[in-house]
Amino acid sequence: MEQKTHKTGKLGDLFGGGKAVIYGIALLVGTSVGVINPLSTTHMTANHGEEIWIGVISSSYFFFMALGSMAADRTMRGTDMKRVITSGLLLTAVCSALFPLFTVNAVWLLLMSLMGIGISCNMMGLQTALHSLTGEKSLGMVSGMYSLCFALGLIASSALAPMVYDQVAWLPFAFSSFCLVLASAVIYFKLPGTLVIPGHAGKKVLSKINLPLFGAFVYGFGETIVVALYPLYLIREHVAVAQTGYGLSIFAVGSILGLLPVTYLADRIGCKRCLILCVAISIFTLLGIVNSGSMPLRLLFSFASGFIIGPLYPLAMALTAQVLTPAERSSGNALFTTFYGFGSAAGPFLSSVAMNAWGNQHLFTVCVLLFCLFLAHAAITRKGSKVRVTKEEIL
Repeated sequence: MEQKTHKTGKLGDLFGGGKAVIYGIALLVGTSVGVINPLSTTHMTANHGEEIWIGVISSSYFFFMALGSMAADRTMRGTDMKRVITSGLLLTAVCSALFPLFTVNAVWLLLMSLMGIGISCNMMGLQTALHSLTGEKSLGMVSGMYSLCFALGLIASSALAPMVYDQVAWLPFAFSSFCLVLASAVIYFKLPGTLVIPGHAGKKVLSKINLPLFGAFVYGFGETIVVALYPLYLIREHVAVAQTGYGLSIFAVGSILGLLPVTYLADRIGCKRCLILCVAISIFTLLGIVNSGSMPLRLLFSFASGFIIGPLYPLAMALTAQVLTPAERSSGNALFTTFYGFGSAAGPFLSSVAMNAWGNQHLFTVCVLLFCLFLAHAAITRKGSKVRVTKEEIL
């Protein structure tokens, strides 16, 4: 009987109090983003967009995601968080529906920038709402479930949307808009209570969460390298074009399978310790990809990389929530989204420069260096915290 009550309590921690609704919203938003990101590039290429413009427009999504979250946090304090989230989703829905109707670079740039702002409002608001409904002991697992739902929607739509686009170009974008409108309706009618962004966030939020922010940056950096440049790397390694999608697909499968077990472990040993451990292992798995002599071995390291790198986002997000007070979490999540956005924008650019300068094998060189810097920063801050504790004990 006690064991049954314990299991019920665990399920309540994971799904109760409105968290199941947030998971559903994450699934819908992930489905929409899985259409927007890859198909915007496909649409611009199909309509003879210039390569430099395609790069700028695609990067603008992440750049304005980074800026939009900070602007939303600073301008909307004291307002209902539901309004922030739904406004962002509806803005993105309108822009997504309009995107395939135009063939002008300036309009594409404007629409992608606005979609970046809209998604940032959702990320900041929804993650803050999730943390406000979650106890500290289950933050890792809840963040992992949120990321899993988002990833499932994203992977499914990114696989199916190109097939639909070949038949009717505007239909996937319209479906993306429908998912966002549906998500807005779910938030408005199903998310319990009123979630207000605190009017005052405190002055030392950034200094409290510099490690998880660094984690968000390196995750965004590494993730977008895999998505944007890994297929190119395989082509340059004389892998058949038909097989280049395998590496990315195996990485995605690894990410999905790794989310729940790794975040479960984080709730047992601590999110910070688990985050540091995952970053350390990721260095070896990424080096394994570029140093493997055969495709099966590359796929094995791709799976391992996905399994370890995929959970970095929920681990860093949970650690952000753990070290902040409830009043500081909206600002913390805004900063988190900002660093993730900047990392996502910087990753493909800096890695492509490294590949062009030093060769194809340097696909992950900059990423590995950043991972090493992350570990060094974690070691230094840990040593500093021990010194402070010792001083306090002496006094």
